[in-house]
Amino acid sequence: MIKLFQKKLIHVVLTFLVFVYIVFEELVWETIAKPIYEYFHSLKILKRIEFHIHKLHRLVLLILFLSLFVQVELLGVLAVALLAKGKVYSGVLLYSAKIPIGAFTFWLFKITKDRLMTFGWFKASYDFTMSVIDKIKATQTYQEVKESTKEIKEFIKENFKNRSSLKIKIKRIYTNIKKALSS
Repeated sequence: MIKLFQKKLIHVVLTFLVFVYIVFEELVWETIAKPIYEYFHSLKILKRIEFHIHKLHRLVLLILFLSLFVQVELLGVLAVALLAKGKVYSGVLLYSAKIPIGAFTFWLFKITKDRLMTFGWFKASYDFTMSVIDKIKATQTYQEVKESTKEIKEFIKENFKNRSSLKIKIKRIYTNIKKALSS
């Protein structure tokens, strides 16, 4: 009985974590961070900076990358802590502020990956992280949550195609709630 309960609890926790991962992957990365990264990548000034970055010693690159990466992750943890304390606006604002820094950090990683991978411990950490992500993505839970997320995304796109229909639906919901409360 306890084992069954543990198994179900672990499944619920994993489903939740996978859902959060997918939401951040779909919402944050695909709709916000990726366009910012592509914008950074298209800037001519960054092409000049990229030329100078390639001249840097690999240890300087590692320190630069790790300092940016740690800052971005700490901002994310702090944003979640603010959200947990009920400070929604501060948490969302802080998380939003970290996205451009994260996109820049991803750009830096992408252009210096080959040199960063010359550090054995860094390469081992990267390979381990990627293997964990691959294992998570191979689970049935991930596939089910991904499919559900895709269906939700399609439902939202279909039902809220333009602002006027969104506005109408919101007014209808508001009116129905108001009627229910006044009865």
